[in-house]
Amino acid sequence: MQEKYGGKKVGRVVFVSGFKGGVGKTTVSANLAATLHALGNRVLVIDGDFGMRCMDMVLGMENETLFDCSDILAGRCAPTAAVTEVRDMTDFSFIPAPMNYSGENIPASAYARLISELRPDYDFIIIDSCAEMTEYYLAFAAQADEAVIVTLHQSTSVRAAEKTAARLSAMGIKKLSLVVNGYRESFAEKGRLPSIADIINRSSVRLLGVVPYSEKLQASQEAAELAFSGNLRKKATAPEGAFYNMALRLCGQRIRLFDGADQLKRRGSYKGIVKPQRIKREEL
Repeated sequence: MQEKYGGKKVGRVVFVSGFKGGVGKTTVSANLAATLHALGNRVLVIDGDFGMRCMDMVLGMENETLFDCSDILAGRCAPTAAVTEVRDMTDFSFIPAPMNYSGENIPASAYARLISELRPDYDFIIIDSCAEMTEYYLAFAAQADEAVIVTLHQSTSVRAAEKTAARLSAMGIKKLSLVVNGYRESFAEKGRLPSIADIINRSSVRLLGVVPYSEKLQASQEAAELAFSGNLRKKATAPEGAFYNMALRLCGQRIRLFDGADQLKRRGSYKGIVKPQRIKREEL
């Protein structure tokens, strides 16, 4: 889903962020990207967490790449040399973060040039950010069209999401949305954890989606199995349904958060197994 910049159609840059570590930014980035691709979009994932480098493991691409993002930024290779197809999936690509990074005084203009060169080739560029406001965090954020803030279903994490939203808004990112990861409905009903309404009110950010707590999702991540990765079942898992609805909302569909998420059928092979549902209802 491309937008026009200077009369040209280019991809949307989505910056996935959160100032609290361990909230699932990489999980959300990878599975949202996989679902957008399953909907027929050309997607690039950039691991912006320099020095940590976890996205390659989640995508099942560990030891599959030669160059990393810092090589492009420092001019050691062309962008195309570091872009790798995710498991040979056409139109689903990945640029890894450097494993070790102590800072190379790379100017912000290098990040701008990187994104500018890659935009025309993709519908979505998903940047998985680090949890700290480093120079590369700021440089990547400056290139974003919008930001998705990830929080766990707990009060301390929601507080960090509030802070993240305020900082990104101050940087000029106007389109912000929130993903609640690891949501435990039974705990919310008993008042042990905040409700969705409480989270929305506290964060003051539009809710993009809610990923229910799932041990299967954790196991799938350990096995590098992405949402809609082609392992056919009669019904999608609850997390897959959540990512599906989030992807539709990113694509401009007006759909309630949980509409049909528990009844989503999986058909065919990886790409194109799900179709956008033309549901015109008020958002949550």
